[in-house]
Amino acid sequence: MTWLVSLTFVTVVTLCGGIVLYMSVHTNLKNTRSLIEKASIMSTELINNALAAYMTPAFTSVYAIKTYAEEQPTAQSAIFRARQTFRGVLFGVKSVEGLVLSLPNETVWGLKHAKNRQDLVSFHPEQSLFEFSRMQAIDAETDEDPFWGDFYASGEDPFATATSAIRFNGETIGYVSAIITMKGVGSVLASRDEDGVGNDIDEEDVTRFILTDKNRVLAYSSPTNELQQHNLLALTSEFGDPVLAKLETSKKQPFSQRARQRGVELHLIYDGEDMYVLVMQKLISPDGEVYYVGEYQLANSRYDEFTRLINSVFAGVAVVFLSALVAIFFARRLASPLKGIAARAQKFGALEFEHLDPLPRSHIREVDQITSAMNASTSGLQAMSRYIPKSLYAKLMALGIDRAAKAKEAELTILFTDIEGFTSISEHRSAGEVASLLNNHFKLLVSAVEAHQGTVDKFVGDGMLAFWGAPDEMEDHAQRAIAAAEDMARAIQQANEAAPENEIHVRIAIHTGPVIVGNVGAVERWNYTIVGDAVNVCSRLQSLGGTISTVKGACVVLSGETVEKAGHPDNVTYRGSHEVRGRKGKVEVWQLNSTICDEQ
Repeated sequence: MTWLVSLTFVTVVTLCGGIVLYMSVHTNLKNTRSLIEKASIMSTELINNALAAYMTPAFTSVYAIKTYAEEQPTAQSAIFRARQTFRGVLFGVKSVEGLVLSLPNETVWGLKHAKNRQDLVSFHPEQSLFEFSRMQAIDAETDEDPFWGDFYASGEDPFATATSAIRFNGETIGYVSAIITMKGVGSVLASRDEDGVGNDIDEEDVTRFILTDKNRVLAYSSPTNELQQHNLLALTSEFGDPVLAKLETSKKQPFSQRARQRGVELHLIYDGEDMYVLVMQKLISPDGEVYYVGEYQLANSRYDEFTRLINSVFAGVAVVFLSALVAIFFARRLASPLKGIAARAQKFGALEFEHLDPLPRSHIREVDQITSAMNASTSGLQAMSRYIPKSLYAKLMALGIDRAAKAKEAELTILFTDIEGFTSISEHRSAGEVASLLNNHFKLLVSAVEAHQGTVDKFVGDGMLAFWGAPDEMEDHAQRAIAAAEDMARAIQQANEAAPENEIHVRIAIHTGPVIVGNVGAVERWNYTIVGDAVNVCSRLQSLGGTISTVKGACVVLSGETVEKAGHPDNVTYRGSHEVRGRKGKVEVWQLNSTICDEQ
């Protein structure tokens, strides 16, 4: 019952708590994903916008130079005017580090910022990527103007180029290229101080990057990983950043359709015990090249929603667990009285009424009513057990009272006891002393009867009436009665030796014969007993015992019917035929050898 009630309480609490936890986690997860998606989209768009603001002037500048040159009357003046514009563009466009003019005769001339950024210096690029023939090959493959040239990644200052062709009379007379350093792009990546949802962020935690569609690092800015710029254009797995190294093997997290349409991806990347949130957006340049711009940082930095979500899960589990403990506690408090009631009911079923303490009261009204009723029942059964032999009650219950207690005729073996000279014994004792003496004496007799499956009928004054063969039917009822008498004689002898001042002498008679056994009495007061001539004969026989032999301790006499029913046992001696008052003819009398004191 305890476990059933506890399990029920725990199940209900856990179910309710689980539903609340599920709804809370589901809502938090939905809100978290929504916030992350919004932040991811806004973050990548801000990077994209910043890059566009940085890169677009470079494209515009080379296109403006090309347009200005093509307006000149001759090819020579076009090239001359183009070179004249370089100084103004370099001082006016921050993103352009240098400008290069490539001519058909493979002449290459350039102008760039000096290291102090205050002056301009001319130079002759040695890189093959500015060769006129190479520019023509790239120009032939694209319909865009300006177009991206090759990336240059060797050295400490890698760069990209935006190139436009100068055409005169349908022929290309030169290419003008703007140099855009990746260091400058990296400074753009590192310049943001606000996330996608308007919150200030800690720039010390954010790493930003630009990747090619081949997973090569095009631009990189990180306050935590001091990687050299000459690593650019290396594969993400070889670049040196531990998070980017795992990007290719990480799985895309499910995102909304809105984010997917904008080309935004979300990755959760684990590096040891740290979890990083990486977002990036796919971009397509005007010349059709595919790039990815993105950033990553620890999950608990900007994306506190993850931490709040995890905390809410742990908090929910803790609440369910604590609720289960509280439920178990109260369930045990509720079930404990029920457990005591169940144990008391088992005691009732076993007819163990003695030494039962009252059940404690309960604060629960219904349980308290049950315990009160059980305590009252205990008191009543304890009182009843003092007046009705427990062995008889147990047998009647086992066999069924209606069937076993129905009056019928049966052959039984009857035992009757009486204390010799009890009147003189009680004259010199108080009532309490007499009652105590009788109670101790009857306790010995009852124990012997029950030990041999007999039934105690009643106590009559200082005597006791018991019988064998009902309600339990048995063939050896005579043998059992004789064995019980042997135990009685032995117990009386031992009691006399232990307390000589309370020494008593008992006459015991055993007789076998037909009687009426069952319920006898009125409707209001039934008595399971035996009646008949055999009972009277047994009573007269125990009176005769004192005249046959001197009683010392106990004198047990048996009728011939009992001896014959028992198969003439060896432990009895024939004491002759005697007349018994109230019965015609003589009764053959035998005596237990252990109780013979003298011969008469």
